[in-house]
Amino acid sequence: MKRRQHGIAAIEFAFVLLGLLLALYGIATFGAVLYTKQVVSRAAADGARAVQMFPTLRTANSTELANASNNIRSVVWDSLSGSLIVPLAHSTNAASRRAWIAQTVTVNVATPGNALTVTVSYPYREGQLLPWVPLFDTTRWMPETLVSRATAAL
Repeated sequence: MKRRQHGIAAIEFAFVLLGLLLALYGIATFGAVLYTKQVVSRAAADGARAVQMFPTLRTANSTELANASNNIRSVVWDSLSGSLIVPLAHSTNAASRRAWIAQTVTVNVATPGNALTVTVSYPYREGQLLPWVPLFDTTRWMPETLVSRATAAL
């Protein structure tokens, strides 16, 4: 009887290990998304805080407003390029990280009324931190784009 059960523990271990690895991958994937969302939120807040560099923004003309918007975008891009959200192919140096972010991430600066709103849209599918696993298709339940918004009073 013992001879017929030889190796059953190895088969049970393989099934349990597969389940544990899939669970670990799921936890790591969600952690990567939460980290990226937090980085995008912090960058939007940094952009909103940059309004302090422009005390006369409330009475600014269109040229001054465009210059301020460009400077705020630069602050957001600098904040994002200092994090770990850039794919490895574009992470060779600081200039390539910032260039990828400037090309990929959308930063909108709007001044509705007496406020300045910075909206950052990060395409998570293009900058996914963890590789895709065939058994565990995350494309159905992971976001395509992470969006964060911060507002500052003028």
